Amino acid sequence: MKQKIYLLDDHPIVIEGLKQILNSQEDMEVVGSAEDANAGLLQIAKVKPDVIILDITLRDRSGVELIKKVRAQFPKSHVFVYSMHDENVYAERCLRAGAMGYLMKGESSTRLLQGLRQVISGSFFFSAALLGSIVTGGTTPKPGARGEPGRLLSDRQLEVFEMVGRGLGSHQISEKLELSAKTVDAHKANIRQKLGLGSARELLMEAVRWVEK
Repeated sequence: MKQKIYLLDDHPIVIEGLKQILNSQEDMEVVGSAEDANAGLLQIAKVKPDVIILDITLRDRSGVELIKKVRAQFPKSHVFVYSMHDENVYAERCLRAGAMGYLMKGESSTRLLQGLRQVISGSFFFSAALLGSIVTGGTTPKPGARGEPGRLLSDRQLEVFEMVGRGLGSHQISEKLELSAKTVDAHKANIRQKLGLGSARELLMEAVRWVEK
């Protein structure tokens, strides 16, 4: 029986490439795909895939909170993150949110298939360095250290921070994350405090630099 795979990615060319790779395997088939989270979640409920391959940045949502939502709604589906985002920043967050695997785009198709089969078998697929860091407790960031949003911010704060960097205002962010504008502003204030930023302008500049890295 073929394993059913669902694809969530905001780049059509990535989806098409993954479809070709996965559908050519005897033990896998792509049963659906979407470029935004809302459409994807509706389809996933119908096709009930064994594995959901997703990027943590989509057209309408971004961040590790998406993984938590997927896991809450579809606990029987494994989540495999396939992303351009640096593993050193996001992989541990994804693991703690419920993902079974993490692979950066640019890796070989052989590595992708290896990871998927490992996840399908019920095992985790993360780099040895990351898993070793988690086992040993990693390092504790110093409060107020600039340039460390990937380590200092909570999952939700990082999500808000990235949206600020993409030019979204509080009301736009509140609509996408289904939060009140007041809550978004509170997140911004906490982000500024954690990163040692003195003004909204500094927050914007730092967020833009982070997104464009």
